[in-house]
Amino acid sequence: MFTIKRIVYKTLLNVIVKVSWFLSSHAMHKFFPFLILLSLIVSITHGCFLTVPWSVYVLSNIPGDIVAHIKSGDDDLGNHTIPFKENYNWSFCSRGDHRTLFYAYFWWGSKFQTLDLFNKELENHCSLNKAGRQHCYWWVRPDGFFVSPLNNTFSDFYWKFIKPWG
Repeated sequence: MFTIKRIVYKTLLNVIVKVSWFLSSHAMHKFFPFLILLSLIVSITHGCFLTVPWSVYVLSNIPGDIVAHIKSGDDDLGNHTIPFKENYNWSFCSRGDHRTLFYAYFWWGSKFQTLDLFNKELENHCSLNKAGRQHCYWWVRPDGFFVSPLNNTFSDFYWKFIKPWG
């Protein structure tokens, strides 16, 4: 996802440079509005244009530390040690086709679990159908993994049990 955007961004910049090199100063005067428009499009596509910005939070309610290795098809976010009552979070732009996937491997002492942290089903659960940034909160507890679109108290009805520790 991020790699594709970088490639598109660099390709568009290369096209702009090559086209402007071939144009004379008189032709450049006519080409300048197009150049500004193309630069604006490149800036917009570098953000979450026509896609939804998301933030995912993994909150630990585990005594001691948990370790999470988080990945997607495009990015490896690496290993993260999350202490008790702390969190790890990241942001991204979802794909327009609802195929964005982030998954993780979790370790807590001798316990292990793997699960999707963001997929089509979780996107539907966490989406509040509002404009702007959406959030998905994971609460890792001794009894398992819970997800919610809001960072409310645990008794809130938005928290959905997903999986126990393996």
